[in-house]
Amino acid sequence: MDSKSLISSQFPVLSLEDSGEKALRLMNEYHVAHLPLIQVGNYLALISENDLLNWDTPEKPLSLAEFVTFRPAIFEGAHPYEAVKLAKEFNLSVLPVVDKENHYSGVITVNGLFSYLTDNNAIKSNGSILVLEMEQRNYSLSEIARICESNAISILSLSVQNNDEAGLLLVTIKVNSNDIQALVSTFERYNYSVVEMFSTEFTKLDIQDNYDMLMHYINI
Repeated sequence: MDSKSLISSQFPVLSLEDSGEKALRLMNEYHVAHLPLIQVGNYLALISENDLLNWDTPEKPLSLAEFVTFRPAIFEGAHPYEAVKLAKEFNLSVLPVVDKENHYSGVITVNGLFSYLTDNNAIKSNGSILVLEMEQRNYSLSEIARICESNAISILSLSVQNNDEAGLLLVTIKVNSNDIQALVSTFERYNYSVVEMFSTEFTKLDIQDNYDMLMHYINI
């Protein structure tokens, strides 16, 4: 899958002849804080709501605006992770997609990126989540996988968060089992620090316990 496949269809664009007021109306209608500025099929800039609100003459065409210089974009063939990175870096509500000739292809919305991450990181799958903390030099994906496999558990997804200041890694693992006590014990036996764990099964049990306690209290 590439960025082009995440493009939202029928999304509005702006032209140099459009006024700032029209741009604000469209942003309000589509619940976004950015809209692409297009001229003859080419991507010119990304117009932001903040710039428009700070513009002294929003009734005038965008061709007269001095802030039409912001041009973040992602190439059609780029991986969606690159789109996520850009959207996060610039705090974008939409990200324009272009081809190698800078022809405008469409936009990826934040909701589209969120749906992609949800569908492709085992978030919807049942299972448990463990967060391991370790020194960067001790990180070994093969060993982590081997420990999981030794407990008859499969890794559904894995992500690594780097803390350069502390020299530590936080490794978040989604596995396909709700019964993770033995797995946690194995990680600890291999000197891994399990700093957090979340299990669907545990959550359901906690909810049921709390409900039973409430019913018992009401019936007293």
